Amino acid sequence: MNREEFYDLLDIDTGGDFQYFENVAELFESSEEVSDDLIYELLSELDLEQFGELVENYFDHIEDWIPDGEVEFFTLMTNIERVMLGMIQSLINNDEDDETDETLLQLADEIGRFRQWYSDTDNVECISDATGEKNVLPVRDALALSKEEKLGGSEYTFDFSDALNYELGDFVMSFADLAELEQ
Repeated sequence: MNREEFYDLLDIDTGGDFQYFENVAELFESSEEVSDDLIYELLSELDLEQFGELVENYFDHIEDWIPDGEVEFFTLMTNIERVMLGMIQSLINNDEDDETDETLLQLADEIGRFRQWYSDTDNVECISDATGEKNVLPVRDALALSKEEKLGGSEYTFDFSDALNYELGDFVMSFADLAELEQ
């Protein structure tokens, strides 16, 4: 995939057009193969404060659909969100080009890894309560079933234990960035 195809996927012409919930949803949820280099290029064009708000809104939205009782999975999703938001906050606060470039690379890698785990890896067991049919789906699709169930659709039993195998990127945040993130 090249830059033009990637931006078409996100329904944008430039990084400045990346300003809606749908853009971040497409970035995270698409199963299309996207290189970390393309994600890095996109990130370098974004208004990072606005991107941080979009990421926070996205995670707040999907956390509503995590099935009750999936505490470990909820905690994992919260930690993924914190790592991404911490990197974004560090980028917003940092004026040194070398550190900014390294953090931008780390963020692109984290988003790429998240996309793979979230949308392309069959790691959640979903069993229909009505038929007993068992499917193993990506997190994205399992959360869609959970959302459907909470809106009155078919009921499922979910097992997110295999989805807990997500390695968070190594990122060290300053106390100032952490404090600002918590506000």
